[in-house]
Amino acid sequence: WREIVQAVVPLVLLCVALVWGTLHFVHSAPPRVITISAGPKGSTFETNAERYQKILARNGVTLKILESQGSIDNLHRMADPKSNVDIALVVSGLTVDEDTSNLESLGSLFYQPLTIFYRSPNPIKRLSELQGHSIAIGTEGTATHSMALALLKQNEIEPGGATKLLEIEGEDARSALLHRQAEAIFLSGDSSPPAVIKELLHQEGVRLFDFEQANAYVRRFPYLNKLIVPAGAFDLGENLPPTDINLLAPTSSTVG
Repeated sequence: WREIVQAVVPLVLLCVALVWGTLHFVHSAPPRVITISAGPKGSTFETNAERYQKILARNGVTLKILESQGSIDNLHRMADPKSNVDIALVVSGLTVDEDTSNLESLGSLFYQPLTIFYRSPNPIKRLSELQGHSIAIGTEGTATHSMALALLKQNEIEPGGATKLLEIEGEDARSALLHRQAEAIFLSGDSSPPAVIKELLHQEGVRLFDFEQANAYVRRFPYLNKLIVPAGAFDLGENLPPTDINLLAPTSSTVG
């Protein structure tokens, strides 16, 4: 029996090692199907997800694209193990109530500048000067809304105070500014493409806010970046904007 045991045990151990190695290899192999939570139909997030889809397809991987309301919705899905979402597109600096400590950035894609347009006969230097006015801050659950509230809070402007905060964005916000129903509007992402910025810069009495304290904001909000828009960037003939403008921008990233 001793001889039989000595002969069999190594064989059993070898089989166990082979089975373990096979299972390890199978589980470690790259997945053939990945699900990504992108953004609204026609959004920049959806466009970038479709680019990923084509690249992965060339390598034999199928990317399933789920439509969503944007970054906040994507974070909710990533935090929910039952959502079966593998990766998502998210604007940096956003948070949700659920635990997202296990999420990691897989790489930044592009800047998403925040633009603030306002009506005033003279340029304003601080966001605090908007105190007591009507401001369109974007709809709840969007990156625009989250950034607007965070920046305004640092200037002692919060919901429930003397300042009227309008939860509208995109075309509704632009219309409110043009029809003097709002003195200032926050725009970002798909709500502020170059064509829209150029259009607003041509409106009499409408100005693009210059973050002269951009360096201080970047230090206080590490997820923000300082961008400089040179004079004439949107219209060389009319020199719009007339001077260099400092903007703030988070990055859009893929998280998993």
